[in-house]
Amino acid sequence: MIFKLRCMCFAACTLFISASSISAPVPASSIAPLELRIAVVSDGRADYFVRLLEESLKLIQQPYHIQYVKDIPARRMWWMLGRGDINLFYGMQSKEKDNDKQLVPVRNALTNGLIGQRVLLIRRSDTDAFLPVRSVGDLKHTGLIAGFGAGWGDARVWKSAGLPLYEHAAPWNTIYAMVTAGNRHVDYLPRGVIEVLAEARAHPELAVEPRLLLEYPADFGFYLSPSVAHYRPIIERALQAAEASGLKARLIDEAYGADIKALNLNRRLRLRLPAAPD
Repeated sequence: MIFKLRCMCFAACTLFISASSISAPVPASSIAPLELRIAVVSDGRADYFVRLLEESLKLIQQPYHIQYVKDIPARRMWWMLGRGDINLFYGMQSKEKDNDKQLVPVRNALTNGLIGQRVLLIRRSDTDAFLPVRSVGDLKHTGLIAGFGAGWGDARVWKSAGLPLYEHAAPWNTIYAMVTAGNRHVDYLPRGVIEVLAEARAHPELAVEPRLLLEYPADFGFYLSPSVAHYRPIIERALQAAEASGLKARLIDEAYGADIKALNLNRRLRLRLPAAPD
């Protein structure tokens, strides 16, 4: 009987030790850091996305090192990502990117859909031209031409809706001057609610159209190089933790809350567009 009790005590102690070792958190110092080379632009547009990544990794106590590669043209960045010259970049999510063998999509919508809510950046003299618009059909009948960078997924949305558009193959930032000129094949720029006021401040010759809000399903996502595909579950877990804890919502509000409030989205006429076709 005594022998049996001793065996039972030994087994219970062994079980307790095993369970403790499983549930005990692994010290951050013993976790291999993520070695990240991230493409960013120095105008501040990437600040929220980098901060979300860093704060999310800190939340789950995942060490990391980041090397920044700055101001490379977007198309070259995607090429560099496929080659492994950089190993993380953010951009509009699409089936095309998700199915590209040279890219590893991180499954998380980084702005909670805000980039798919579009306000128009227009010439100041054209404000009245948008007053008759009450529907997508009305916008089409104005004949006004939207401007996009060549190959942008947003352009497919406009094409699918039958809206006139122009795709600009030259450096993207020259398109603001084209809108201002009024004779260069583009009349307005549909910009996300998280970016339009910053761009209006940078281009005071243009104005934010005050009435309309065009909506369609879209968001940014992180993409990894195949060489670090094993980082994906770690980053996804970090971003999920950021959502569950409220961290992501707080960072969105800190980065964009004031501008979104200033746009008075609830008072705008919402025009719904279909998602970009596959």
